[in-house]
Amino acid sequence: MGLLITLSGALWAILARIPVSVQGIGVLLPVSSINSSLSGTDGHAIWIFNQPKQPWHESARLFKDRPDQFNDQQIIELTKDIISALDANKVKETSSAQSKSSSQKYNQRVGAGLGNRKLSAGRLLLWIQSSSQKEQLVTQLNQLERTLLDTKSQQHNINSKQAILRHELDSRSLYLTNMKKLASKGFVSHSQILQEQSQVDNLLSQIYTNKNDLIGLSKQLNQSYQKLSNELAKLINQQMIFTMSDKYLSQVIPNNGEYVTKGQIVLELSTEPLDSPIHVPVFLSSKEMAQVFPGMKALATPTGYKRSEVGGIRGQVVSMAHLPSGLEYITARVGLKSLAQVIINREPSPTLAVLALERTGKHSTNNSGGYRWSSHGDLPFPPTPGDRLEVEITTRRVAPIELVLPTLRRFFGLTPPQRPDNQHKDKT
Repeated sequence: MGLLITLSGALWAILARIPVSVQGIGVLLPVSSINSSLSGTDGHAIWIFNQPKQPWHESARLFKDRPDQFNDQQIIELTKDIISALDANKVKETSSAQSKSSSQKYNQRVGAGLGNRKLSAGRLLLWIQSSSQKEQLVTQLNQLERTLLDTKSQQHNINSKQAILRHELDSRSLYLTNMKKLASKGFVSHSQILQEQSQVDNLLSQIYTNKNDLIGLSKQLNQSYQKLSNELAKLINQQMIFTMSDKYLSQVIPNNGEYVTKGQIVLELSTEPLDSPIHVPVFLSSKEMAQVFPGMKALATPTGYKRSEVGGIRGQVVSMAHLPSGLEYITARVGLKSLAQVIINREPSPTLAVLALERTGKHSTNNSGGYRWSSHGDLPFPPTPGDRLEVEITTRRVAPIELVLPTLRRFFGLTPPQRPDNQHKDKT
């Protein structure tokens, strides 16, 4: 019996194949899809994404992209629409603050569809309203309107003077022509003709001077329009955040009406829906990454699950980075700096690998999240976006005896001892 057991163990050690795996940490989010939007100025963040779309929103977006396509009247109309919206929002915010408690505002925020809300391209999402920039815009508009009134009056007066001067010029020119005819017959002296010619030239000079005054007024008016256009462009570019393409609203950082500073992160936008991502980021140490190649099978267990009970989500490595990653690189891949910091704390020099999670067909177990799990029973609760993943990647399968032979070689001195990684000290 003992010989049979020994023989069976020896056969198992030689013929059996057991998996050798490495461990990594991942995040249940689409890789490289979440991007941050920064505030371009200091002011109060006003939510627009949960409000009905206004006609001037599209005009503001078009002006941001192509201001040269707007004529002077369209610039004035857009400016007035934005100023009216600022005034209306201030009144609305005051009445809302009086009627709603903090808890009601929070419930309104939760119910606004945050987390996975799809927004179409060109949608105005957030408006960082700055009172100082509003005052500058109002000042430029008032200055333009005053310039328009003054210019219109001056142009009317100059045009009236021009009409009088042209009529007098025509009369003088005709009189000068008749005088030249009489001079040829000896009835008019040469000095009289020169005197009349001087009067005609003086009238022409006045007409050209008036034309220059009209050009100067037009130039002054154009400068006023340009100043208003520049101030309008500055406000739109610094205060308003639009979607350039179809996006999913991942997170809104400031509360509605909260004061933010320039450069502060205010929005998190994703190019893909956050629910049930397929390609997720995984980070491994450099030692572990050396053993991993595309096509290797993996098992990803979200935090909160016991692998001994539910196993994990089946997956496969599809790509790998060549160099270790820093905090900024990891933040760009996972979209959240807090998760990136957790990864850095666990692995000081992590390297990115992309894992493709397997999806189920039409029929799946309860709370599976649409993924194919290694276990076949129902799960206690579904995985949620942003869960940290404990990832196990199977690098190879070996016979049990292959794992014992290196230890035996070192024990009998057949191989030199390997120095641990933490013993790299310079000798003096």
